[in-house]
Amino acid sequence: MKLGPVDGSTEEVCDLLENNGLRLEDYLEKPAAPLKTRYLIIPVAIFMIGLLAVVIFGSVSSRAVVTLLYLVGFGGGTWLTVSIQLRFRNGPATFATAVGGLLMLLIAAGIFSLQDTAEFLKGLRKDN
Repeated sequence: MKLGPVDGSTEEVCDLLENNGLRLEDYLEKPAAPLKTRYLIIPVAIFMIGLLAVVIFGSVSSRAVVTLLYLVGFGGGTWLTVSIQLRFRNGPATFATAVGGLLMLLIAAGIFSLQDTAEFLKGLRKDN
């Protein structure tokens, strides 16, 4: 093993560092712990509760309540998107989660129809 100008076995290099008062752990970077599964399940539950509440109470409640329900759903979707990025570090998965969550919320609210959504997704596919 060669470490800079020092050449020797692994034990010799470790002994050299320890004999000079250095700890190898101070110079090595530990990988970050992966995001726990509960930080994926909680935002999914919040997002689904927001979607369900928008569907059930969206047409019979006041505008302020409906806005609050949208914000709950959007907040859960945003949290889920950030959690997906932190857990998997995958741009396409994060993008799919963000767009999918937003489209589900818009469909549940009645802002987008299924046909509008299909046309929107076709437009995304043609751009690539």
